[in-house]
Amino acid sequence: MAGLFFVIPLHGVYAELPAIAIIIDDIGNSLTTGKRVINSHWPFACSILPARPYSIQLAELAHQNDKEIIAHLPMQAENRERLGYGALTAGMTKDDFAFTVNASIDAIPFAQGINNHMGSLLTSHVGHMDLLMQTIANRGDYLYFIDSKTTASTVAGKAASKYNIPNLMRDIFLDTKGSDKEFVRGQVKRLISIAKQKGYALAIGHPYDSTMLVLDQELSKLSKKNVQIVSVSELIEIAKQKKWQPYSSL
Repeated sequence: MAGLFFVIPLHGVYAELPAIAIIIDDIGNSLTTGKRVINSHWPFACSILPARPYSIQLAELAHQNDKEIIAHLPMQAENRERLGYGALTAGMTKDDFAFTVNASIDAIPFAQGINNHMGSLLTSHVGHMDLLMQTIANRGDYLYFIDSKTTASTVAGKAASKYNIPNLMRDIFLDTKGSDKEFVRGQVKRLISIAKQKGYALAIGHPYDSTMLVLDQELSKLSKKNVQIVSVSELIEIAKQKKWQPYSSL
């Protein structure tokens, strides 16, 4: 069951401040790490894998705690890494592909959006991304799409826009070096720098102890840096307002 997509407009000084949003991926396998994300007072979006041991329980808990919920859809990668339940692959028929998309979204209660888990192969295929977005649009429940950008060749955002699906692409991966706290700290600083340049920025991380610890430390300093943290839905709206501003990628 998916949730409707609503955006609360930002007003006054908050509409002018650079904004960041953060998605925490790969939730569903561990109750402890999932609860840590959900119980955080920061507005992290919880990206939940379908049909994992605690997917439904954590989605319901996240909803109770006013966290935004994203269905984390496994998509075929170039390295052919095992994806688990709900995997979308290039060899599927159109009917099987669409059925799997819908089944995976329906497996995450209260989902407001979708992002790709892996997908370096599939997100570069025009035909498959077109079918994905067509399937999402046909649901009629106003889901947004976040391109995790696991390949520079991605065409996911273009396909989403074709079907009028609200969408954004991530700017930063926070923890590609696993438990390296100083790397995460540096990535948060890069995230803030990008937000100050273009008005907004989106990061994706994982529920590692090191990531969550550094985020708590660094996000507490945001007010001194004149940067706000918002939900993904709000960031999409801010991005619409800022889209004509020039930006040079770091």
